[in-house]
Amino acid sequence: MIDVSVQVAGEMQKLEPSTSTSLEIGTEVYFDAIKGMLNHRNKNMQIIYVASTVPAEAIINAMKMIGVDTSHVRFIDCISSMMTGQHGSPENVILIESPTMLENIMLKVEFVRRKSPDKTVLVIVDSINTLHIHNDWKIMGEFLHIMVNGLRSRGAMILMLSINEQQTQEVSTLLGLVSDKTIRYGGD
Repeated sequence: MIDVSVQVAGEMQKLEPSTSTSLEIGTEVYFDAIKGMLNHRNKNMQIIYVASTVPAEAIINAMKMIGVDTSHVRFIDCISSMMTGQHGSPENVILIESPTMLENIMLKVEFVRRKSPDKTVLVIVDSINTLHIHNDWKIMGEFLHIMVNGLRSRGAMILMLSINEQQTQEVSTLLGLVSDKTIRYGGD
């Protein structure tokens, strides 16, 4: 049986500029999938990780424990302030007050993207399910449409995570509208 992190890393190698991919995963392979995404290392790539399910510091610590370097990843954390009241953050983490602040997420992604104009950008959104819990589905649709198409027009790659066990028809529909490809692991 092939490790999910290896499979996800293999899929990461196939991503092309200006594409949007939906990665549907089961809860049992959640951290394996993150390991595969963050192990994908290309010197000419800027990885921007939008964390709305698990706080960025928890992801950084979990990856450190299993030997994954996250120093090359810029995190936009929209859950820590709401969950813990945290206002300070590590150097590679930008805090947003709440996952309801979708416009701030887009602005921070664009801010980080512009800091590396000569690099290919990969934006990972973790997870669409959590953002959907905190936002009306029509607003989520507008957010995803604007963010994904804006990033595509600038040559970025977008990877949107969703958790199979939490998947609703609305989330499936939203992802179907903005994704070029869907990849599924676990939770079947």
